[in-house]
Amino acid sequence: MDEPTRTAPHRAPTPDQLFQDYAPRIYNLARRMLGNDADAEDVTQDVLLQVLRKLDSFRGESAFPTWLHRVTVNTALAHRRKRATQDEHRISDPLEDFQADGHHLMPVRRWSAPPEEQVLDRETQHLIEDAIATLPETYRDVYVLADVEGLPNAEIGEMLDLSLAAVKSRLHRARLLMRDALAPHFEEVSA
Repeated sequence: MDEPTRTAPHRAPTPDQLFQDYAPRIYNLARRMLGNDADAEDVTQDVLLQVLRKLDSFRGESAFPTWLHRVTVNTALAHRRKRATQDEHRISDPLEDFQADGHHLMPVRRWSAPPEEQVLDRETQHLIEDAIATLPETYRDVYVLADVEGLPNAEIGEMLDLSLAAVKSRLHRARLLMRDALAPHFEEVSA
């Protein structure tokens, strides 16, 4: 994906730049957080409308991409909360896969090659996106913000109203769940 055209720090882009340069970033972040194309499209549309309405009031206290990122995360979380109240359903507790001390119950299988060393072709990228989508929301948010978006744990905690320890714990569990989901595709095959 092309990198968006960089605007001067602390300046808002034009409406054309917003749609052309930032809409794909908004959609991708929302898609990863929500795990659903239709919901990501709704959030993207909501974010673009919110930002367009307030574009002239952007004060420049932070860089525009930072502000846009926060608006997107907040909108995706609000969308999920709204959806959750509509879809009251029970999912299995992912903590059942972990011991009280946080270690995984099953032995962790070795991979033939670490994923970070493999070239991410379309199939591998699809596997990873599917694995992210299967993470429970509690872990998906932290995983996407930390390992996909590269945000520091302290900032994630502030965004999600979590303690630093809670962010670290959820991120650890999310990584273990991702490892489990991807293991059948990357684990060593014994001869």
